[in-house]
Amino acid sequence: MPEARLAELTTLRVGGPAGRLVHATTLAELTDAVAAADAVAEPVLLVAGGSNLLVADEGFAGTVVRVATEGVEVAQEGPEVLVTAQAGVGWDDFVARAVTEGWSGIEALSGIPGAVGATPIQNVGAYGQEVSATVAEVTVWDRRLRGYDASPVMSAPSATGTAGSRRIRTGSWCSP
Repeated sequence: MPEARLAELTTLRVGGPAGRLVHATTLAELTDAVAAADAVAEPVLLVAGGSNLLVADEGFAGTVVRVATEGVEVAQEGPEVLVTAQAGVGWDDFVARAVTEGWSGIEALSGIPGAVGATPIQNVGAYGQEVSATVAEVTVWDRRLRGYDASPVMSAPSATGTAGSRRIRTGSWCSP
């Protein structure tokens, strides 16, 4: 079996071998991969877009989980739109869709590399817009409790926002 090189998963194209590489395309695969590594106390590295990630030539000895979950769901709630995006959705593709659909609030954040799941953690911002102004909720896998937690984000617009306001719900992952 050929060795998986992390250089293929990063935007800087550097990085040595992965001890083990799991490609997770569903929420269940993602959760199972993290839980399996946790069960044997193996280190875990989650990689989606691979931006802001520099890996040594020696690589990563644990399990590398490639977050490739896809899917965007849209629900109209009165004058608001609630968008639920999976963690592996490409951020720039997501912004392009928001512009096409006429959703305001993240249009200035085009061109930023990475994936939707990383944006709340990094609080992506540019040209006076920050993702924290549009993220309503982030769902995380709590590795200690071994369960999901959907936490509202305090700075997001409320359900009583003005016409054309927007909220984003995203899947993301934390490592306590």
